[in-house]
Amino acid sequence: MGTKANASISSRIVAAILCPLLFVAVFCEDGLAQSAPGPSPQTIPLTLKEAVQLALKQNPEVVASRLLSLESGRESQISRSALLPQASLTSIGVVRQYNRASVERTSTRTTGGPYQFIQAGPAYSQSLLDLPLFRNYQISREGVREARAQENVTREDVTASVVTQYILVLRAFAIYDAAKVRVDLAERLYEQASNLQKTGIGLNIDTTRAQVELQNERQNLIDAETSTHTTNYILAELLDLPRDQEPAVTDKLQFVYLPEFEETAAISTALMSRPEMQALASQERITHLEQKSASEERVPQIDFSGIWLYQGSRFNNGIPAYRYQIGFNVPLFTGGRIHAEIARADLEQERIEQNRQLLEARIVREVKSAIDELDAARKNVGVANLGLQLANDEVAQAERRFAAGVTTNVEVVTAQDALARASSNQIDALYRFNQSRVNLAQAMGDVQNTYDK
Repeated sequence: MGTKANASISSRIVAAILCPLLFVAVFCEDGLAQSAPGPSPQTIPLTLKEAVQLALKQNPEVVASRLLSLESGRESQISRSALLPQASLTSIGVVRQYNRASVERTSTRTTGGPYQFIQAGPAYSQSLLDLPLFRNYQISREGVREARAQENVTREDVTASVVTQYILVLRAFAIYDAAKVRVDLAERLYEQASNLQKTGIGLNIDTTRAQVELQNERQNLIDAETSTHTTNYILAELLDLPRDQEPAVTDKLQFVYLPEFEETAAISTALMSRPEMQALASQERITHLEQKSASEERVPQIDFSGIWLYQGSRFNNGIPAYRYQIGFNVPLFTGGRIHAEIARADLEQERIEQNRQLLEARIVREVKSAIDELDAARKNVGVANLGLQLANDEVAQAERRFAAGVTTNVEVVTAQDALARASSNQIDALYRFNQSRVNLAQAMGDVQNTYDK
């Protein structure tokens, strides 16, 4: 009995030990299965030029504007068709019976018929004089030019957005690379402080201070790495990439030489080449044509039509029949409609003129601001490069002084902070320079030619 009891107790102890272990094993297996990462997205290496070309090919805004432009071309073809001859084939077969009392003055209800006839042949029509119809065709052609100008506006905006976001991605990676360098530096300085403390030369507070600086730099590195992902997601959205694909930028944030821009010449170029100005010019021409179309509605309208038929009661007794007619129409009273349409066109023309003044003022302001910002950014790059060089020298000197025991690592930490600011200033200066270049190209209506060619 004692042996059986001991065996039973032992089995229960083993079960009590194994069950939790099995539960933990199963739980961990399920957890690993559920938290197993999916397939990593496919990266597509893209230069800035390739990113712009891809966006202009498949960005939804660009595609939609292109479709609107094509739709405007089809509307122009429809308007032109009204000026061209119209021809058709017509045929009809009729069997008819009616009450004679409906056409004769009699109270007797008698049937007439049944009668039957068939006819078939070509019909033709042509407008000989219809000035409003011709103006509608001219308006539709001008509408095509306006749609193409609006498409160019969209292409310019999308190109500027893609270039700006690409530069933001480059900035995020530059910040990340600089943060990694500072982490390596902070680790080396922490090891140096620890070694000096072990040898009795350094103090515990120096080691703690170096460790605090190391943790700060590691936190900055985490934030910088997150920024590289989030900015890249926005770029992928602009490029309309599939969910399983992500862009991988291959260019670097760098400074390029640009010639000086003369303000007056740049403004003149912008006023001529901006697609918004071209669209506004098309709107002005459309309004002028609408005004002429409304006033020309008082002019007589002449049209011609005709039909030739093979007509008979049956197919074996038909003879040729035809009808040709000329229509002449002169509006005498339209209830004030023509006068109201002319007045509406005049008001629309005044509104467009006000929009032109606003647009010209905005273009002048954008060009001037972009030139000033580009000049300032060009100077800031030189200042930031010199500041980074001096900050690196300061860190090297502070590190040597601390290693020699001349001072505490307060100077080292101060130099590290100065280096972080100088590195950030250089990256910001390069970013502002490249962004100012984009702003000036967009202000002059040349951003697509600048980055797509």
